[in-house]
Order: sequence, then structure tokens, then C-alpha cells
Amino acid sequence: MGKLHSCALGAAIAFTVLAAPADAQEKRTYYYASQLQGHPYLLDSLLGMDYAASKFGVDIVSIGPQGWDPVGHAEAVEQAIAKRPSGIVTTLWEPGAVPAIKRAMEQGIPVIVIEAVVPDNGAMTFIGLDNYEAGVDTAKALIAVGGDTGKLVVSGNWGASNTDAKFQGLMDHLKANSKWELLGRVDDKATTETAIDAAKTMYNTYQDMTGIVGLDSSSGTGICLAAEELEKDITELAVVVNDREAPVLECIEAGDIDATVVNKTALQSFMAIQMLEAYNDQNIGLANAPISSDNKAAGVTPFPQYMYMGTEVIDKDNIQYFVSQNMPSFN
Repeated sequence: MGKLHSCALGAAIAFTVLAAPADAQEKRTYYYASQLQGHPYLLDSLLGMDYAASKFGVDIVSIGPQGWDPVGHAEAVEQAIAKRPSGIVTTLWEPGAVPAIKRAMEQGIPVIVIEAVVPDNGAMTFIGLDNYEAGVDTAKALIAVGGDTGKLVVSGNWGASNTDAKFQGLMDHLKANSKWELLGRVDDKATTETAIDAAKTMYNTYQDMTGIVGLDSSSGTGICLAAEELEKDITELAVVVNDREAPVLECIEAGDIDATVVNKTALQSFMAIQMLEAYNDQNIGLANAPISSDNKAAGVTPFPQYMYMGTEVIDKDNIQYFVSQNMPSFN
């Protein structure tokens, strides 16, 4: 794993093992406390939560700010702690919620981080992308559609742990395996309006680019919609983005975007609840897996340190399986 991976976790901290509910039929409640709850990227995370709730018979409560709000995110985790749930699932694009995560663990509430993570976060485990390797996969997709030579501009939410790790993986692989030249970067802040403006600046500034890469969920939307507003034909460019917002999928169908590299977002949410259920259910017994004679006393975390999802590539050949109208729903 490269030295700039965003998924390095600190040493395990001691925690209190939660007992199973006194009534074996009692429904457990989990909290999904995150920022960006209103962002279209998280629709698939919420779909995975719905699927987990239907399969495990648990309640899952989503709380947190609709937009980018690190302070509100930390407050949401604190609010979840106050409810004494059976577990908390959260995200860490930045470290603001780390003290709250450690507080939850100290109080015996298991916490799992999904999607993006920072070092020394104190949680049980991270379930999501190896973002550096996702950047490598993005580079491979770019070479597949655009060849091994070209002039590249990259759009991303710079400063976010996952975006920066993806960029490092992208550039390392391109440097080692191609002659792609980086002309510049634009900052789209992972919001649609800013991504459109950033892409317009990109089109006006880098007239000789032959390839575009977008590294966050709004990048592709901005790249495509800006071209539409400027009446610019980008079908001759090699365009590879990340994630699966609805406009991105529409632009793949139209031929403006060649491919998008996606996380198995619903799977990471489902697995977070699955692992918490295995931890809390004494019949399954994950908490007492014989790593030591007494995991609680020894300060042993009975979870893998990382669980990586890997990526999938969506292009014209398989896009019908990913569009929203073809996806299932769960009560």
C-alpha cells in the first residue's frame, strides 16, 4: 500500500463489549451519522442501509447535515451517542468527527467508518475503497479509452482524504505506465454548481487537453453539464470520472463520458450493519472470537483492520444495470 493511502488506521483502543439484548427478539437500532446526507452520491449508501434493515430486521436512523459541514457531522455523532444505539456508522472525509468516534467507543458503542477515512480514527474498522487503488483503477480506465499518451486535466475536491489518495494513485500509475502529461487541476468542491463552474474554467483554460478525469461524485456531472452549456463537443476527448450520479450515467449513455469508476457503495453500507450485527449477536459471537482469552480485557478489536470493496467500471456496455429506474427498492 502506498505511503499516501488515506486508509491507515491507528492502534486499536480498548472498548466495552456490548451485551446482546435481554429479549432475543428485541430490534436493534443503528445510527448512520454523516455529513452530506442530502448529496446524490449517498443515495446508494442509503439504499444499502435499507437493504440491510430489511435483511437483518433492525432499525437504521440517518442523521447529520445535508451538506458539507464538519462541525455538524461531529455533532451528529454526539447526538447518536446520546441515544445509546447498538452501533454507529459514519464517514471521514476529514477528521472532525474523530473525537466523537473515540468517545463512542470508550462508552461501549461500536463505530464503523465507511467511504473515506483518516488515520488514528479510533473506530472498529474501515469498510470502503482503498482510494489509492481506486485512483490506479481510474488511470487504467483512462489508458483503456484514451491510449497511453495525452494531455490531462483532473477535477476533484482537493483536501478531501479520499480525493487526494485517488489523485496520488492516478498519477503514480500514469507515470509508470504511460506518457500522459498533467496540464492542471481544477477544484470542484464536490458540489454540482462549483463543478460546473470549474469545468467551464477548464474548457476555457486548457484548449489542448485530450483527456479529462473527475475524481469525486460531482466532477463528472460538472464536466458534462458545463460542456452542454458551452455547446462544446467532448466526444473526441477521453473522459473518465468517478461515481454514479444520475447525470453521469445519462452522459455515458449519450457518449460524452466514456466510463466511470465506482465504489460498491451499497455493499459497504450493508456490510457495516452486517458486521455490527455479528458483533452484537452473541449467537454469532464475533465479539468473542478467540483472538485472546478475553478480547475486552486485552483491548483486542475483533474486526479486520480494513475491508476494501474494490471498484467497478460503468460504460456503455453495462450501464442499463446501474440506472436508477432499474435499481430495486426496499421497505
